[in-house]
Amino acid sequence: MACASPAFISATHYFLFVAVVSFIATLLWSFVYLLGIREVLNLTINWILTEMINTGIITLLYLIAFIVQLASWSSLYGYGKGSNIAAGVFGLFNTLVYGFGTYLLFIEHKNSLSN
Repeated sequence: MACASPAFISATHYFLFVAVVSFIATLLWSFVYLLGIREVLNLTINWILTEMINTGIITLLYLIAFIVQLASWSSLYGYGKGSNIAAGVFGLFNTLVYGFGTYLLFIEHKNSLSN
């Protein structure tokens, strides 16, 4: 988030929106697991499926965001170009990690259905 701020163009506004939303969602899921909220609440929620859908949506949003960020800043010159290109590359890394997390959650969800 720090590499892309302050946002000078609309592509960076979207990139920062995705970064902040994914940070908050990941923080909430961390607290759900850390505090044991899954076990305490007696709701009929398929937590693994819900987390997989959430992570998949974040992966798709990051995919769009880093492509737009890199495409927009690659043709510009001036102040902030290097840090915004770095933000786009970090967005690529985040896309790969969230994609891998989605894959692992899919495997866990598939295994939970067979048991």
